[in-house]
Amino acid sequence: MQDAHPLAKTPMAIFMKKILFAVIFIGVIVSSFQLASHHFRYELYDLAIEFESEKAGLTPTQTSLNGLDYYYLSRDIVSEHNNKTSETVILLHGFSANKENWLRFSQQLPDNIAIYAIDLLGHGQHPINLSLNYTIENQVDYLHQFIAKQANKPVHLIGNSMGGAISALYSAKYPEHVKSLMLISPAGVHDIPSQLDLALEQGNNPLIANSVEEFFQVVDFVMQDQPFIPKSILTVQAEKSIKRMALNQKIFKDIRGDLDKHLDQNFSLIKSPTLILWGKEDRVINAENIHRYAELIQNSKPMVLDNIGHLAMIENPKVTAEAFMALLSMSNN
Repeated sequence: MQDAHPLAKTPMAIFMKKILFAVIFIGVIVSSFQLASHHFRYELYDLAIEFESEKAGLTPTQTSLNGLDYYYLSRDIVSEHNNKTSETVILLHGFSANKENWLRFSQQLPDNIAIYAIDLLGHGQHPINLSLNYTIENQVDYLHQFIAKQANKPVHLIGNSMGGAISALYSAKYPEHVKSLMLISPAGVHDIPSQLDLALEQGNNPLIANSVEEFFQVVDFVMQDQPFIPKSILTVQAEKSIKRMALNQKIFKDIRGDLDKHLDQNFSLIKSPTLILWGKEDRVINAENIHRYAELIQNSKPMVLDNIGHLAMIENPKVTAEAFMALLSMSNN
């Protein structure tokens, strides 16, 4: 019998075998974790949302007001003197999004600020209903019921995209209910076309996905500086979005129809101090529209963030929250 190869038992050979076994072992562990995370992705998603909510001090809440259902995340702070907090902020997400868009932004706000992050009609936990009207004006009426009954005091209003248009129109219609207004890449003024507008002219809507892969493309389209989100979590978000594709198409059609109503003509009625914050790399609504928005709202300040897309409160929650706190301070002076 011949002896084994003379190098088979050298220290280097033994070391290389250990490295090989370690690589194989790590590969098996990673593959197993990926399979497990995919299989239990909905459980992981719920745990992640619960974790982020607890960090912000937010509690999921459901209520009915005048026959309308409301789903929201809330942080209620009770004062010893008047049973209400000194400051209350209402957070409104954009098209096809939900209240969870505000989790990391809310974590940046001081504990003494009450927060209500609302699922707008047709979004988040709302059931799929293709018979309702999802125009900006109807959303304003929906919001008014909540602020009048739940907040029952002037509030600080923050809206992104579609939520920005709703916030602006609400502030114009009910100026006495709004202490300050923050608009983040708001819809409502579209004088200068965006990449979205050009895609729509070609028959494509990069905001609506009909597959998981297309949803990942939507995420790439709306954000320039994406935070890390595990693939399993994004997959759940994708699957939830796909189930609502027909409803999203209906909502998008309704809010695009709002453009013909020239709702922006009402924005000059806004009285509250206003900050208009835009991501310079916004592909959904061209950031150059910020100048026209600022012209319409007299007591307003425009602010453009470099290397940020359409979702500043997600892409850079710290800077966005700091900008809001400066606005809040100014509104109280």
